[in-house]
Amino acid sequence: MINDGVQRLSDRERATNGEYLSKDVDILRSDAVGDAVADYGEYDTKIESLAQLRNQATLRSEFAMLNLARAYTRRCVQRQGNWTSGVHILWWTRRQLASDTPPVKIGDLRYAAAASLERQQELAQWSLLMFRIVFISDIGAHAASRNDDFGRLESMAEVAAEDTETPNLRKLQKWIRTKGLRWFDSVMPEPKYRALVSTLIRPDSARSDA
Repeated sequence: MINDGVQRLSDRERATNGEYLSKDVDILRSDAVGDAVADYGEYDTKIESLAQLRNQATLRSEFAMLNLARAYTRRCVQRQGNWTSGVHILWWTRRQLASDTPPVKIGDLRYAAAASLERQQELAQWSLLMFRIVFISDIGAHAASRNDDFGRLESMAEVAAEDTETPNLRKLQKWIRTKGLRWFDSVMPEPKYRALVSTLIRPDSARSDA
């Protein structure tokens, strides 16, 4: 995201809205998060780029990491790779799921809203919590396409939204603690994750051009 629109990094698909699309990634280079996104794929592996964003541990860096992780996994699956290409980020997301989000800084809010600043900050935190769940659902959808049991989590984001109704941070946090974590762990307990990792050829389980 930039102040007045959305930048798309891929030039392999037809643009659907030219007003908010550009092949020039330099416009993103306004801070460390933008630099990491603009440099995505320029390192030895795309996983390394994702790790840089994860290590920054800010609200914007986590949003960016999850966005790129969704694209990374989808691309690997489209190239006949396995849904497990994103399993390390998936497990990191599970560990973060019930954690507080990074603090919301004024500069993180990129548009004007009628709500109070406190409400805007709460909505930003809610959005990140929900986006963590959306990433899990994405991986579930890829797993379902390969008839893997993890596909049972494909509907997690939809169920969370239905159960908590309007964007309410406290309700979503409670849902995660009482339902979300139990659901995840019933499908992929830690021993299953460890066993899965042991079968991977290398940590990112995918080629650098995945």
